[in-house]
Amino acid sequence: MTTASVVLLLGSWACKGRWQLAKIGRLFHDQSGTVQSLSFVLTLPFLVLVILFIVQVAQLMVATIVVHYAAFAAARAAAVWIPARVESSGELENRISFRWVDPTRWDQEFPALDPDDPNFGPSSGGIWYEVEPGSPKFMKIASAAVLACAAISPSSRLPLPPWPPSAAISPEVIDRIYHAMVPDAILNARVPERLRNKLDYATRATEIRIAFFHPNLEPPLIPWGEPPDPNQFYWDELGWQDPIVVTVRYRVPLMPALGRILARPLAMAGGQDPVSGRIEKWGGIYVYPISATVMLGNEGDMPVYPYPEVLW
Repeated sequence: MTTASVVLLLGSWACKGRWQLAKIGRLFHDQSGTVQSLSFVLTLPFLVLVILFIVQVAQLMVATIVVHYAAFAAARAAAVWIPARVESSGELENRISFRWVDPTRWDQEFPALDPDDPNFGPSSGGIWYEVEPGSPKFMKIASAAVLACAAISPSSRLPLPPWPPSAAISPEVIDRIYHAMVPDAILNARVPERLRNKLDYATRATEIRIAFFHPNLEPPLIPWGEPPDPNQFYWDELGWQDPIVVTVRYRVPLMPALGRILARPLAMAGGQDPVSGRIEKWGGIYVYPISATVMLGNEGDMPVYPYPEVLW
């Protein structure tokens, strides 16, 4: 007696089934039903893989549009929040107290700060600064990008690395906004959890970089020979319409099977294929980073007074 027969007999005995030999005999003579061909069985996995690949490409195209919108939303928020007053941090209008000189720029031209220097005064060029992550105005600006990317973030809990969040957004606020837009969602008890998962992934998978250019034709942002004049300028005050550049980088989660397949490098004549080189293993998932950069001008409340009037 074969193993299959033993399993069948034990299963029948456990289910208290009765053997009806007449029906079993008719089963062997029954010609109805379908038969799957070998070609279909061999082709089906590849067909499913192609369909999943098409769905994944569509998701990446949607993610590209959303990331570009997130960069624009963050740049627009920067043009609004930098001229604003943040009372909790003490940062006044048009002032960025938490910043550093951008080390990636090679075309920096620092102004002469010594009044006895013959080159002291307005000059060409300028300095690129980067807003410090975690600073009060940075968190306000980053929230705009995170909220935009939350729409394409997964609603399930994923094994993410211990990555610091790029923005601080209250999940309760998201719940109230969503239920105000979709009142019927209050009937689904899983909606708040899914919204929190989307927000948690967006805050960890979204990286924001904020930089601005301050020309040397305006008063420097660092202490120099002339004392600040409250009626004209401050040391930390950005110029009116100084260019603000915001870069958003979002890690798009890939399907587990496709991510594992696409991450394997393929041997090509020109070297490594460009797709596998961009896919990253982030925590327990595969991601495809997408970046977008937007530049806007600072919408200050008033223009900085002409530099020569400050000096002479």
